Amino acid sequence: MALLTAEVTWLRWLLVDFGVSITTPSLVLSDSSVARDPVKHELTKHIGVDVFYTRAHVQAQVVALQYVPSDL
Repeated sequence: MALLTAEVTWLRWLLVDFGVSITTPSLVLSDSSVARDPVKHELTKHIGVDVFYTRAHVQAQVVALQYVPSDL
């Protein structure tokens, strides 16, 4: 998810350089709510930096996470 967030951030910067204005966060579909929910940090210590990076971009409204079940 952190890699996808980095790619989305880069593409948004590229679009801004081309003169395209972006006013809403980019939607990211995920089957995990780890980056959205700061309470679960004890269960995700092994993920560490990736979660904090994604969570920071969610809070900055660069990306918006939407839960989608794995089977979909």
